[in-house]
Amino acid sequence: MIDALDTYSIYQRCQQYTPLSEEDIQIIVDKSKTLQMIADVSQANVFIDCPAKNSKAVIVVAEAAPTTTHSLYKESVVGKEVFESYEPGVFRAYRTGRPALMNRALTQEGQHVKQNVVPIKNDKQQTIGMLILEQDITLQVKHEKELALLSETTQEFSRTFWDLIAKEQSIPDVIEEALLLLREDGTILYANNSAIGLIESRGERTRENYMNEKVDSIFPFIEEADYLHDGVIQREVHAQGAVYILRSICLQQKDKKRRLLVYLQDITDLRDKERQLMVKSAVIQEIHHRVKNNLQTVAGLLRLQMRRGVPDDAKGLYQECLNRIVSIATVHEVLSYNGIERVAMNQVIEKIARMLIYNMASEECKVDVTMSIEEIALQSKQAVSLALILTELVQNSLKHGFTGRTSGRIDIVFRMDGTEIYLCVEDDGKGFEAQSAADQLGLEIVRNLTHFDLEGTFEIMQNEGGGTRACVSFPAEQGE
Repeated sequence: MIDALDTYSIYQRCQQYTPLSEEDIQIIVDKSKTLQMIADVSQANVFIDCPAKNSKAVIVVAEAAPTTTHSLYKESVVGKEVFESYEPGVFRAYRTGRPALMNRALTQEGQHVKQNVVPIKNDKQQTIGMLILEQDITLQVKHEKELALLSETTQEFSRTFWDLIAKEQSIPDVIEEALLLLREDGTILYANNSAIGLIESRGERTRENYMNEKVDSIFPFIEEADYLHDGVIQREVHAQGAVYILRSICLQQKDKKRRLLVYLQDITDLRDKERQLMVKSAVIQEIHHRVKNNLQTVAGLLRLQMRRGVPDDAKGLYQECLNRIVSIATVHEVLSYNGIERVAMNQVIEKIARMLIYNMASEECKVDVTMSIEEIALQSKQAVSLALILTELVQNSLKHGFTGRTSGRIDIVFRMDGTEIYLCVEDDGKGFEAQSAADQLGLEIVRNLTHFDLEGTFEIMQNEGGGTRACVSFPAEQGE
């Protein structure tokens, strides 16, 4: 509500800027007391304008902004003059003494508003002010302009299409898609060669007797809603084993009958290829899933054999073979639920590293593993080779690096630098013994996989402060 201080300001404003008598000013002040309630209920900005002294303008003497929605104005407009060129409805109501409803006006801040104006009268039925209610229609005006532009564009397209048929009849006929021009009742007025061929393929009609037929009698999948409209419709339809994209465009011209342009694009082959790809993807996923299951079965048999008892000197060999099988199975597991022939190696590396630490770390030595792994996807062949390489390098560190130790650390780094991919496994163990390298099957496996499968290089060295660093680098894109 407008309080006593506000009403006194309104009273002073009317005295200073308007030619109203004391009785008329009191009527304006009384009316202003309900402005806030009106603004909140109507969700609009509400004003009282009165005629200005010695001017053809009117002046805003009171205002209320809604608390139930956003205000049209950033700043107060009280005390500002309003001219007829901006708000003609206000001046019309003032002159005629009759309400001016549903007018459009432009605010002093450049916004389009819908304006309702009701005259405020004194006891002599003289108009002494105007009660004005304004609501924002900026979005509505924008949509109207867009529709006007669309209508103009459609009319231009209609004229162009008709000119195309009249002057260059061969042009529509070289278009591969079917084009049909319909009257507003759905009868066929024109069809290009593709459309005629489609008509002939679907029944007994020929190019001589399709004219003036209802389009939905020839193409049952076309519904009345596809041509009884004033805009643009697009949908996908399935009919007799074929799939089409159907577009219907209303060609509305001034002072002429409405026409509809129907465009049919056969996408049957495209949808068939999509289904084939989906089936292929599902088959590939199933193959990877079965390979993973078979490898896990082999791993289970090895574990069973190890539990039933193997010679002590053979336990390590059994465990190494088991780790290699599980590493390959991990790659196929990731492929089985990704459904693509590329493997997110960060998932594979984490699983393999933690599996190896769990299986091979001794009770006497606690080994921590740290990983710095970038999200890099590799082809399945590369992924299997890299998984085996990682297995051999981590196994090598666990087997030879921490003998006689109570704790140790292994760092795994997997990153891309330009076009090269790097995998480095570094430990803080006793260091690499070069003279025994030739006797280690694991390192020989790493060298062969790196050279022949990844087309890369392998280096292993002893760190100055102790420990071993083994690095594999290979190009991200493999040759054929």
